[in-house]
Amino acid sequence: MNSKFLHNLVRQFTRIDMVAMILLCLVILWLNVYAGIGAFILVGALSLVHTKLLDTTSEEKIRQYEESVIRQHLDDAGLNEDGTVTDEAAAAEIDRLKKLNEDNQSCIALINIDNYDELLASSPAEEQSSISAEIDKKVRAWTQYIDAAVTRVRNNRYYAQFEQKYLDEQRRSEFPIINQMHEVETQADFPTSLSIGIGTGGGSFSRIQLLAEEAMDLALGRGGDQVVIKHDSGDIEYFGGSLPTVEKRNKGRARIMAHALMQLVKSSDRVFIMGHARPDMDSIGAAIGMYTFAKSSGVPTDIILDNVGQAIDIIYGEALKTGRYSFISGEKACQLATENTLVIMVDSHIPAIAECPQILQQVKRIAVIDHHRKSKDAVENPTLMHMETYASSASELVTELLQYAVDKGDIDKFDADALLAGITVDTKGFAINTGVRTFDAASWLRRMGADNANVRSFFKLKLDFVKKKSNIMANAEILGGGIAVAYTKDSDPAMQVLVAQAADELLDVRGVHTAFAAGRGADRTMVSARSSGQINVQTVMEKLGGGGHLNIAAAQVEDGPEEAIAKVVAFLRETGLL
Repeated sequence: MNSKFLHNLVRQFTRIDMVAMILLCLVILWLNVYAGIGAFILVGALSLVHTKLLDTTSEEKIRQYEESVIRQHLDDAGLNEDGTVTDEAAAAEIDRLKKLNEDNQSCIALINIDNYDELLASSPAEEQSSISAEIDKKVRAWTQYIDAAVTRVRNNRYYAQFEQKYLDEQRRSEFPIINQMHEVETQADFPTSLSIGIGTGGGSFSRIQLLAEEAMDLALGRGGDQVVIKHDSGDIEYFGGSLPTVEKRNKGRARIMAHALMQLVKSSDRVFIMGHARPDMDSIGAAIGMYTFAKSSGVPTDIILDNVGQAIDIIYGEALKTGRYSFISGEKACQLATENTLVIMVDSHIPAIAECPQILQQVKRIAVIDHHRKSKDAVENPTLMHMETYASSASELVTELLQYAVDKGDIDKFDADALLAGITVDTKGFAINTGVRTFDAASWLRRMGADNANVRSFFKLKLDFVKKKSNIMANAEILGGGIAVAYTKDSDPAMQVLVAQAADELLDVRGVHTAFAAGRGADRTMVSARSSGQINVQTVMEKLGGGGHLNIAAAQVEDGPEEAIAKVVAFLRETGLL
């Protein structure tokens, strides 16, 4: 409807009114000539005024209507009256373009089928091709769903590229491909799983691919069966990781690592060995075993140890009595270190919790031997890294290295005792986290002279320690779903060991499959987590800034013990585990 039509419509109505008035005047004129002439004069005057008023009103309404239409068009276009864009429209357009740009950004995913060789080796030859085809089918179905370009680069490795909008969707659904892969039926005694490392947010394809490779290293270092997303900002996200790590039965990698580490030791002018701060039995046992490994090459070797807590005071005292081992402080080690010094970290791969973090910044040659799942805070660019999450303990890994690189005559009975003690404590007396290789290592240590009675003597506790642990147990509470929590408001320098043992013993309570215990140490709250396998406690502890294993994990926090346990419970409820 335009302004000309409205104007004509108004004029049409005016003419009808005038005709009606003229007819009325004619009737009056027929009745009375003078009255009729007067009526004509009056009607003519009124008609002129009325027509003028109508024209004025119609034009005003038409003008207002035109202005409203123009204003509406300007608003719809996000324009001001002078043709410039409004602030609101500009902001909305910027947001739209940002979202479009984010959605269209490229992501790169590296897809790895975990334990592919072991998977096929455990199945009959006639079924291997069908298993491989079924795995390939599921991977390609998933990549097709996210509209990805995918290439199979090896039998067990894929390379995929897709848009950011599909990554956001997969994050919300927590990557269903993880559980879909478990459905592949094989003759193996472990489920099929895959690991995916995704890089996103980088400005170039080379940068995104580097992020994807780092994410894949994290996924494999944490035991596989999970998706790790690494953003250009440095943020890392984890999904999955609920399956226990499958033990690798082939010891070829251990043999290669043993010879590589021995060559690294021989090319160094000095070797320092250290575990994590507040060392436990596995940490000190692995350090003693690695001391013998390095010392056998004739290179000067020392164990860095600043704090001897109640967890290792007995074995430390016995080690000093032998006179075989050299223990020095972190400060002394920093004074002796050179560019050609090698530092071997055992039972840890995170600099922040090492016995002497400063020395890691001073030396260029670092080797890592650890059984924990890889953390985003791991040592950067180590010279050698031997991390196997299937292993029960760092002591088990060191035992295997000794078998392949050190003469039996160089191994002392006390070495065997210390390593067996380390395996014993991390397996709860061979009750959890044990595989065929764990018992192989233990039997070899027995042949090397390890004595169970000596090992047991390392674990003896003082009476006041037993009382404090009993106090924590007395305050324990069993929540729904087989989860037990306990904490104490008391503080103790040995709290790390207290809560660890309390969590261990809570697992022995009927109906409990997961336990958390917390208490205040010298300056921070120690939280220890244990599980029989139903819950991945490592992911829970990571929320508190800690880490560990599927069944054994821990964290150190600034909050009080009660607040720390409350955070654990809140996370369990948030994720539907409680």
